[in-house]
Amino acid sequence: MNYKFIKILKKNIPTPIKSVLKRLGIEKLIDKRSVELAFQVEWTKDFKDNKIKVLEYWMKYRYLNKINKICNIQNNHKVLDVGCGISTILHFIKGERYGIDPLADEYQKIYKYPGEINVQKGFSENLPFVDEYFDYVFCSNALDHVLHPSRALDEIRRTLKPNGYFVLTIEIFEEEVHRDPAHPHSVTKKRINELLGENFIIVLEEYSPWIGMRAYVNGSTESRNNECIMVLMKAKSRSNDSVG
Repeated sequence: MNYKFIKILKKNIPTPIKSVLKRLGIEKLIDKRSVELAFQVEWTKDFKDNKIKVLEYWMKYRYLNKINKICNIQNNHKVLDVGCGISTILHFIKGERYGIDPLADEYQKIYKYPGEINVQKGFSENLPFVDEYFDYVFCSNALDHVLHPSRALDEIRRTLKPNGYFVLTIEIFEEEVHRDPAHPHSVTKKRINELLGENFIIVLEEYSPWIGMRAYVNGSTESRNNECIMVLMKAKSRSNDSVG
């Protein structure tokens, strides 16, 4: 569905129906989808012409050299990017590459992914892959977008091979705050530790100013928070209970 149509539809929904949708949580989902798609439509225009700058951002602020040294991703490895968006890390690494995103069908209408990248519609809370399928899973600035982060992490762990690596990038807040429909969570470092539990072993933990790729491409280096970049190994045993 076109994001402009979603906005028009939402604008013209009668107030009583809006109230029902709000109680059911459907209004929030419409807001979330339209906001995320609108951003990606605009970002695509910049990304197409600035892939070198995006790679530069990964090198400078997201420690891609260190990630590559630890993971040593090769062409025969299976790699997944959860919540891949348009400017997925899959553009810049080797491997048999897969991307999952709830808006993948819409993205493919506005952006032509390289042929070697397999992007499909899917949700992080229910990944359409068998157990222990991937050598590496990335989730870059996406965990705070999902409705249920703990379920997403359970699914990432399930689809990782034994001793597989999970590369997580997420904006860190000092305290929980209300954000916007596209970002239902403001994640603190304490919350990240709770979510990871005993399911992953930290191999690398670094911090950078959170600038944002689009802002960086457009010349900004201003940041409001820090971004945490972690390389995590799948633990052999797991916590008994997920953190909701």
